[in-house]
Amino acid sequence: SPDGTRIAFTSGNRPDEQVRILELRNGAERSLQLPPEWRISSLSWAADGNALFVAAESMESLIARIELDGKTRVLLDRGRNTGLGSICTSPDGRHLAFFQQTVETNVWLLENF
Repeated sequence: SPDGTRIAFTSGNRPDEQVRILELRNGAERSLQLPPEWRISSLSWAADGNALFVAAESMESLIARIELDGKTRVLLDRGRNTGLGSICTSPDGRHLAFFQQTVETNVWLLENF
């Protein structure tokens, strides 16, 4: 967290994925349950420490804000064939930086060559 009192991490790329928050002062740990289809690729604290931003994959690629009470709000949905990640929050809390990768594939059939 921005004040250095908490660490947020995911429980891994499992069907029951959660964001876990560890309080460094007392060792207490709590979990924020995510929508079951989300797979987190990036996690970052909000500048004020009151929320988290995640890049996630489900049927589409998205960026969401997760409040510390577990409420989620999708901020950006890029659909399929796109990867999002490396979220970084600006110090003033007004901007997010992230990468976006678009994947495009084509299939060609050549006959009688």
